[in-house]
Amino acid sequence: MAGSLLAMRRFLGLMAMVAVVGAQGQGFTVRQVLSAPYALGLTAAPVGARFAWIENAEGVRNIWVGGPKEQARAITRYSADDGQDITGLAWAPDGSAVAYVYGAENGANGRPANPAELQRATPVEVWVQPVAEGKAFDLGEGRAPLWMRDGKSLLFVRAGQIWIAELGKELKERALVFDRGRAGGLTLSPDGGMLAFVSGRGGHSFIGVFDLKANTLRFLAPATGRDFAPSWSADGREIAWLRGPFTEAAEFAADRVSDDPWSVMVADVGTGAARAVFTPEAGKPGSVLPHLATGEPKVWWVADGRVVFFSEADGWVHLYAVETRVRKSGPGAPAPVLLTPGKGEVEDATMNPGGMAMDYASNYSDSAAARVMSEDQRQIWSIRFDGGSPGPVSLSHVSIEAHPQTSGDGSFAALVSSDRYPMQPATLVAGEWKSLCPDIFPSTYPARSLVTPLQVFIPQAGVAPKGVSKDDVRVSLHGQLFLPKSGEAGPSAAPQDDKSQKKRPALIFFHGGPRREMLLGYPAMGYYSNAYAMNQYLASRGFVVLSVNYHCGIGYGMEFRQCIHAGADGASEYADVLAAVKWLRARKDVDATRIGIWGGSYGGYLTAMALARNSDLFAAGVDFHGVHDWNLEDNAGDWLMGNNAQKDAIAAKAKASSPLADVAKWRSPVLLIHGDNDPEVAFNQTPMLADALRARHVPVEELIFPDEVHEFLLHKDWVAAYEAEAAFFERVLKP
Repeated sequence: MAGSLLAMRRFLGLMAMVAVVGAQGQGFTVRQVLSAPYALGLTAAPVGARFAWIENAEGVRNIWVGGPKEQARAITRYSADDGQDITGLAWAPDGSAVAYVYGAENGANGRPANPAELQRATPVEVWVQPVAEGKAFDLGEGRAPLWMRDGKSLLFVRAGQIWIAELGKELKERALVFDRGRAGGLTLSPDGGMLAFVSGRGGHSFIGVFDLKANTLRFLAPATGRDFAPSWSADGREIAWLRGPFTEAAEFAADRVSDDPWSVMVADVGTGAARAVFTPEAGKPGSVLPHLATGEPKVWWVADGRVVFFSEADGWVHLYAVETRVRKSGPGAPAPVLLTPGKGEVEDATMNPGGMAMDYASNYSDSAAARVMSEDQRQIWSIRFDGGSPGPVSLSHVSIEAHPQTSGDGSFAALVSSDRYPMQPATLVAGEWKSLCPDIFPSTYPARSLVTPLQVFIPQAGVAPKGVSKDDVRVSLHGQLFLPKSGEAGPSAAPQDDKSQKKRPALIFFHGGPRREMLLGYPAMGYYSNAYAMNQYLASRGFVVLSVNYHCGIGYGMEFRQCIHAGADGASEYADVLAAVKWLRARKDVDATRIGIWGGSYGGYLTAMALARNSDLFAAGVDFHGVHDWNLEDNAGDWLMGNNAQKDAIAAKAKASSPLADVAKWRSPVLLIHGDNDPEVAFNQTPMLADALRARHVPVEELIFPDEVHEFLLHKDWVAAYEAEAAFFERVLKP
C-alpha cells in the first residue's frame, strides 16, 4: 500500500504539471474540471519506438504520436467540438502514416449522428495521415482500416463489404471481396497473401479466407454457430478462431454454465481441415464464453504453436493456453493451462511482437496487503512464454493502468491515470512511468482541488431478494467515497462519532452498463472519466458522494457479474441501492433527509427505480437516459421469448421490474436528461416517464439535446448537462 502511494506520487511528479488554479479551499467550475484532455486508442508502431493515440481535449479530437525518444505532437489539426469522432488507428507497416476512421457513431436511425447540426453530410470515412509533414487524404466512406504488408494499399469495410484502396499518385478504390455476409474482423496472413475475416450472416457467421493472388474465397468449416475472432499462426499455415452456439442466452438469463459450450477452433489453411483444440465441459464453469469489459473475446498464437484464449473456468476472466500440435480430442487431449491465476479479472490483453510474451491489465495483486485496494484499480502484468519467468510479473503499481502496447523495437507504453489526472500515455522507465506528453493539461484544470476517493465497503450480508440465494450475494459491495475537503477526517471512511460534526447532503452515483466498474481514480472510458470528474465537482460543492459498484458489474468475478434475476427479470440489484442508502444514512456526517441519487443508462434506470420505490429515502434524482419500462425498450425482443403465455409472464415481470410500475409512489423531484438520437436507450423512455410524473404533479425538470447520442459526442453537452445537474441538486438539497 505504502509502495503504491509512493509510486503514484513519483508518477505525478514525472507528469511535470504546470501550476493549476483551485488550491485547497478555492472552488472550481464544471467546465474547469472537464477541461483535462484524456487519451484513448493507444497503439504501437510496428517499427521503431513510436506510439499513436487519440487526445480528446474538450471535445476536440486529434491524433498524437510520440515515444520515449521523441516529444509527443499532434499530427492532425482538428479544432472544433463538432461531435466528429476519431477511432480505429492503424499504423502503416513502415510507420510512415496512420490510417483512422473519422466521423460520428450511428444514431438511433442507423446513420451517423450530427449533434452539432453541421450543415453538410457527415459520413464515417477512412483517412490516412502521414506522420511527417504531409497532407492527409480521404478514402471516402468506410471503417476498420487494415494496411497491406507493402504499405501501398489499404483494406477497409464499406457498407459491410471489403474494399481496397491503392495509395498511388491517384487514389484507386474497388470492391475486393464479393460476399453475401457483412464483413468484420479483418486480419492478413503473415506473408500478406491471404485475408481472413468474419462473414456475419445474422444469427450465424463464418470465417472467410480470401486469396489475394488467386482472387478466390472459401469458408473454413462452415457450421451453424457463430464463428469469430480469426487469428493466423506465425507460419501462416493455420488459423485459430472462436466458435459459439447459434442460440445466445437472453439478456437477463445470467447464465453461468451452458449445455452447448463454445470451442477454440483451428484449421489447416491449405486443406481446410478443422478441429476443436478446446471445448469446455458442458454444464461446468467456463462453458459460457466470458463477458469482457473491452470488446469480444479473442485468441492469440504463441510462437511455439500454443493458442491463448479467455475462459472463466475458475469463476474469473483469465487467460489460458492450449497445445495445438497434439492432434487428440476427448480423453487424453491436452488440457489448457491457466496463465493468470488469482482472484482478479484480465482486461486489455495483447501479444507482443514475436509472440513470446503477453501484457494485460488486471485488478489482481500478488501482495496480500494491496489486494483489496487493487480490486478497484488496474495494473499492468506480463507473461513470458520462453521460460524467463515462472508466472505473471507485475510491471508497475501506480494507480490505474490500461491498454498496454509494445512497439516494434520493444518499447513499452500504456495509458495511466490517477485520482487527479485522467488517462494519458506513459512509458515504463526503470519501473516508473514517464508521461509522453506531460504539459498537456491546461492551467485552469483544478488538480490540486480534487480529493482522493476512499475505498469503502457496504454491508450486504443477509440481503437477498426473493428467489435469490444468499450465496449469490456478495458479502459487501465496493464503493468510492468522495468527501468534501473541509469534511475529511483522516484515512477512515467510517461514520464519525463527533456529534458536533456538520451534517451534509449526500449523493449516490450508479454507473451504467451494467458491466462496468468505477475505480479509485479516472477510468479508461470517456463516459466514466467524465462521471468521475463530476463526482469530484459535486464533492467540491459540499456533497458527500458515494459511487457504488453494484451487482451485475465487472471486476469481482463471474458470480457477481452474472447476477440472478436482475433488470427486467426481477431487479434484484435494487437491493444494492437500498444497501447503499442505508450505509449513507448511518453516517454521522450525512443528513438522512437530504440524500439524492444520479446515474446514466443502467444507472439512470436504478436512479428512477429509487425515486419510484423509495421517495421516502431519496429526496431528489438526476436520471441520464435511463430505462423506465423494459417492455418498451428497443431490444425487448432479445428476452421476450417463448409462446404467448410465456411472453405474457415475462412482460409482466419486466413491467414490475420497471420504474413506471411504481410511479404512483414517486414524490421526489427529478431532472431528466436525454439525447433524442440515442441508439442505446430509446428516447421515448424519457417522455413517457415525464408525462406520467406530471400527471401525478411530481416536480419534473428536463434537459433534451437534439440529435445527441447515448455517450454525448459534444463536450459542450456534457458541460451543460453537468451544470444543470449541479444546479438542480444545489437548489433542491441545499448543500
